[in-house]
Amino acid sequence: MKLKRTFLILTSLLIVGVLALGVLTVRWYNSYFPSLFKAMPGFVHALALDKSQVVYYGLKPTKLSPNGNYYRDRVIVLMYHDVNPEPQDIKSLSTADFERQLELMESNNFHWITMEQYRDFVLHRAPVPDNAVLLTFDDGYESLYSHAYPLLQKHGAPASAFLIASKVGDRKGAFPKATWNQIKEMQQGGIEFFSHTFDSHSYVPNSPNKGDLKAKLAHPMYLKKAGRMETEEEYEQRVTEDLRHANEVLQQELGKPNYALAFPYGAYSDPLLKVCEQLGIELTFTVKSGLNAPGQKNGYRLNAGGMDNNPALQIELMKLAEKRLAVDYSPFLSIGARKAVFLSLTVAVLLIGLLWLRFGWLLVRRRQSGFSS
Repeated sequence: MKLKRTFLILTSLLIVGVLALGVLTVRWYNSYFPSLFKAMPGFVHALALDKSQVVYYGLKPTKLSPNGNYYRDRVIVLMYHDVNPEPQDIKSLSTADFERQLELMESNNFHWITMEQYRDFVLHRAPVPDNAVLLTFDDGYESLYSHAYPLLQKHGAPASAFLIASKVGDRKGAFPKATWNQIKEMQQGGIEFFSHTFDSHSYVPNSPNKGDLKAKLAHPMYLKKAGRMETEEEYEQRVTEDLRHANEVLQQELGKPNYALAFPYGAYSDPLLKVCEQLGIELTFTVKSGLNAPGQKNGYRLNAGGMDNNPALQIELMKLAEKRLAVDYSPFLSIGARKAVFLSLTVAVLLIGLLWLRFGWLLVRRRQSGFSS
């Protein structure tokens, strides 16, 4: 009886452990498994901490709400890249759809704020309007100057942009970058500019395997000539030098100290957050969807750009932000803490699984012995 009881206890523990791993996978790592959303969209939407993949699930446009109140003491930060009359890339938003977004925000009682207001809100709990929205643009494309900036001025909408300091004025590729003269003109017109690194907006090898690439700013890189990974000290020194250089260039060109950084690809690490703090970078931004609260220095951003964007659904999502984007912010849910918890639980489940197999085999052997006798 003791053997059978032990097997049943192990079976119960194994079921609970596997279920817990499944829940944490959906909550923390669902973006690695897009098939999960296709198979169980409602379940993923209910559990996911990063709701970037599922925020539009089941949405339908509703009537205009010129006096609507959707959230307060919170800020939605919207993220854009290229804005173009004829988008040629999946991350490009048409100028028509961008202007329609702005019109719908105005018609539905959303209120644009500046990065300075956002900073005071996050760091000092300064009040912001109900339904507050911060508009942000990544990479410093010339299309910000040519197409988005005129519409922002037309609607009186402030915005912030994150520059790759080493690429300003670069005309190569499908998305030429704005020049310093264009950036300074936009700055005079109310656009604020901040860091998107000096030259760390790329993927680098994470092992000798060519296909194993990770975000340059967020991870130690594989040093091919040395045949080894960067040490933690080398990694921190590299990102410190890059971000400090970006800060210096922005200060020199724009006459203002830099205090905000958008992580390339939204990727970051706990050591990187510490480096930012040491360099006076008070605010950082990911690409995860969520509502931003006071004290939340590492902010969420909702991707509002892209060829597949539907302005009406975009606004409906923002109206339902408290249900669709709400995330309980906690400094204890750091990347390192989540990895430690997930790894510990995985090891525990594996050990329980091995014990379950052993006791199951012993139980089978006992029954076989009983039958043979």
